[in-house]
Amino acid sequence: MHRSNLLSTNWKKSNIQKQKYMAQEVSIIKSICRFEPRNLAVGLLIACFVITFSYFTMANFDSFHFFVVNSASNENVATHRMASSEKLDVADTINSKASPIFSKHATTSEESIQNIVQELDSDIKEEIKDNTEICKQKPELCKAGKDTASSKPSIGSKQQGTTKSMIPQRENKKQVPLCDLSQRRINKCEIEGDVRINGRNATVMWVPSPESDDGPDYERKVWHIKPYPRKEDPRAMDPVRMVTVKSVNGPDEAPACTNHSDLPAIVFSDRGYEDNYFHDFTDVLVPMFTTAQRFQGEVIFLVSDLTIYRIAKYARVYKNLTKYDLINFDCDEEVRCYKKVYVGLTSHMDFDIDPERIPERYTLVDFTRFMRTIYGLKRDTVEMPIPKTLGRKPRLLIVSRAKTRKFVNLDDIIDTAERLGFEVVATEATDGLDRFSLVVNSCDVMMGVHGAGLSNMVFLPINSVLIQILPWGDLQWIGNLIKRPAERMKLKYIQYDITQEESTLIEQYPRDHAAFTDPASIQRNGWGALKEVFLDKQNVRLDIERFKPTLKEALEHLNSEHS
Repeated sequence: MHRSNLLSTNWKKSNIQKQKYMAQEVSIIKSICRFEPRNLAVGLLIACFVITFSYFTMANFDSFHFFVVNSASNENVATHRMASSEKLDVADTINSKASPIFSKHATTSEESIQNIVQELDSDIKEEIKDNTEICKQKPELCKAGKDTASSKPSIGSKQQGTTKSMIPQRENKKQVPLCDLSQRRINKCEIEGDVRINGRNATVMWVPSPESDDGPDYERKVWHIKPYPRKEDPRAMDPVRMVTVKSVNGPDEAPACTNHSDLPAIVFSDRGYEDNYFHDFTDVLVPMFTTAQRFQGEVIFLVSDLTIYRIAKYARVYKNLTKYDLINFDCDEEVRCYKKVYVGLTSHMDFDIDPERIPERYTLVDFTRFMRTIYGLKRDTVEMPIPKTLGRKPRLLIVSRAKTRKFVNLDDIIDTAERLGFEVVATEATDGLDRFSLVVNSCDVMMGVHGAGLSNMVFLPINSVLIQILPWGDLQWIGNLIKRPAERMKLKYIQYDITQEESTLIEQYPRDHAAFTDPASIQRNGWGALKEVFLDKQNVRLDIERFKPTLKEALEHLNSEHS
């Protein structure tokens, strides 16, 4: 069938019209057969001119419509392109008129053909006038740029004596990235609009709306995210499930929703270092607070790599950050649809929050207050001076360890602290959080050898004292993992670095061993070597006389008038 019929938009035309078009198609074939050679040559020459002119015009205005359709306003386009059920764009108008006219006038003179060309030229000028009016009303739609009809001129056509007009090159626009891979601790995504999640397939899809500027000509991307904030640590990341985040061209490319929610959703992993108290805080609890607290419970958690032990242990935290049941992401068969989805938790650094990087400007003090509140702890700040305000001695909590890095002379430490004026509580951090958090919050000083147990400092009241005993081995960088958050929690931080003589390593290695002469060389062999020598094999025998000034510094702070 002739192209004029293929481009017709009025599908309700009568059978008479269809027959007329078919008759015209037959007529044009028959008319060409009746041409004399001379007339045929002239007619073909002029026909080539008109067709070439039509092609140029079509190319220019096709790009114009492409640009406007992807702009913020479609009102003018609708008016311009759909003024009547039979009105087409410039290229379609030319082609729809060309065949009937040439079939009708196939045996006419050259003068008649010139009249036809003038008639077509008049129609084209009218279309240009219409588009000019649009440009006057919406000049921003017609500015030259990547998406307008302005482009570099093309090389001349192969036909002798003709040159192609400037034909725009349609480019794939760059989509605004859904995911940020630039952060040090975690790759994360923030997606708004029509977001569809299928946990069983570990897929998060963003579907652009029909009204969105992000049309099908945009370049689509796929991100593979492990939503756990330790991306530079292969050992922690290996067990974390990969989540695929991608954008699609439209609803037809995405599965239909089986569950709708207007609430935001957060997809994150609960795995990583799943049996380490310190990492529970630095990799899950603090990032979860930083990400979800702003929603005041009106948020849904989709938890990948879900561990029942951790969920049960921190049930109070989860229940106070979301009012809704947790969704086991990996087992979820639903296609859940949300308007806002976060893949990965906000995590700035180990056991810390950077208020400059979040709109709510939360701090680590906000997190510790949150923790004390949900565990029902009454003390927010140490009342100083303690003997005067509370009528009792300052209370010292010694976090003892049963296996590694334990105090060999614990009894001597307790006796010394009591003689200096402390009320001493010595215990392992093995009780459930409900009970142990009460013990910590009732104390004014907490001390212990570097380890995950010192993470219980989140339950200490503001202005209390944290004493970290740093084992031998040039471990200052490890000590900072506790020092920095303690100071951000507004605690008085005191560090005590033991000497070789205070380490039980002297009972295991000769004094000329690298453990004493060059601890850094052991560290260069990797975390496994460091952990084995300086953390797993080492216990502590404090030099009481050397340690006394540390306890006195804590007392002076608690007995002072300032707060």
